Amino acid sequence: MKSLKAVTSQIILFTFSFAVFGQAYQDLDKPNSWEIHNRKVSFDNGVIHLDNNPGDGILWLKGSDFQNGTIELDIKGKNQPGASFVGVAFNGKNHSIYDAIYFRPFNFSNPDKKEHMVQYIAMPHLNWKRLRDGHPGKYETSIAPAPNPNNWFHVKLKINYPRVEVYVNHSETPTFTVNEQINVSGHGKIGLWVGENSEGWFKNISIKENNMDPFTHILVDVGHDQVFWNDPKSMNIENEKIGRVYMMTEELYKTSKEINAVVDYAKEEINSDILTDKDILFIHIPKKGYTENEVKAIHEFIDKGGSLFIVMDSDYWSSLGETNVNEIIAPYGIQYGDAIPDKLPGGHTIKGEIHDNPLKISYHEARKVLGGKPFCYGDELGKGYPFGTYTTTKKGGKIVVMGEAMVSLYMSSWEGVDDYQCQEFMQDVFNWLK
Repeated sequence: MKSLKAVTSQIILFTFSFAVFGQAYQDLDKPNSWEIHNRKVSFDNGVIHLDNNPGDGILWLKGSDFQNGTIELDIKGKNQPGASFVGVAFNGKNHSIYDAIYFRPFNFSNPDKKEHMVQYIAMPHLNWKRLRDGHPGKYETSIAPAPNPNNWFHVKLKINYPRVEVYVNHSETPTFTVNEQINVSGHGKIGLWVGENSEGWFKNISIKENNMDPFTHILVDVGHDQVFWNDPKSMNIENEKIGRVYMMTEELYKTSKEINAVVDYAKEEINSDILTDKDILFIHIPKKGYTENEVKAIHEFIDKGGSLFIVMDSDYWSSLGETNVNEIIAPYGIQYGDAIPDKLPGGHTIKGEIHDNPLKISYHEARKVLGGKPFCYGDELGKGYPFGTYTTTKKGGKIVVMGEAMVSLYMSSWEGVDDYQCQEFMQDVFNWLK
């Protein structure tokens, strides 16, 4: 694969679905239940107060990993223009990656600003200004009737991914609805949030998660200098690759939605702890080698029934000399070989355990994959050189090994061909692996 089609740097909004287990959080008015970021906090007779300070402040609920359910609480800001932003953060990964619903009490009694009373943001890339400029009126709205800007008001968030409904002061219909959450994995920490130079008061907090069916956990490795895949929210907004990464991420979440999965990222060294609750490990064109401990952890994961989807390419993007991927797959009778000697773009799958029907898939300059059960071939040389194989281990683990990267980058168009079935391919592969 010598070059790739350009992708615009526009950030794409993406969605996928997931499921959760039932839980009600307790002791929400106790100091040891929370951890603070960029504020001083006080607890007084059930009221939590965050002081004002430059920058955003968050009081994170320790141990929370909220997905679908309801969050209810009473909130109070003040009628101070430009200095009272109060709300709830969710989908939190760290102090900079999270979503939030927040209120501007100083606009509650300002008829000229009524459309800016309640706001959704998806940090760090999509703050209020980018969402207002790019999607006017979609991620903020008015409240009717508007609360008193100096009084307590009641808020209920009903979250059923990708939808968030906001109810204010016990309204029977949603005051504000976000139909598209914009986030990485659709689950994470919950926090009490205050914005720039703002203080806020919170009380009567109730958090309940819904019971839903179990879901598949996909872990995407981005900690080994991957050429393409990354966590888009961890990237600088000016990064030239961010448009491509968001495009691929949007497609991955379409795949995840179809197989009822959630996606998270491994940004550091892979170990048994990070793999504990995961079902599928996705490794795509790493350029850095895996440590002996990482290889051991991946083998233990597979030997306990976990699944691996690993992708390399010809020497253009990465080489077998840069990364020791063959050490990962060797115990399962599969190895990467040298480049396939063909020049004609285009590939296909065969009908079998993974695909009910053959698929037309993008392909150009791949690496041979030796061993396993072949299921992907280039169009020029037929079945002489498979570039995709799979196997099932004796202990129930599943492995898919690809020697070509375009299809797993969702490259549906290439050199004048616009009907490659990459989304269908990825859905079938992940569905077989889960």
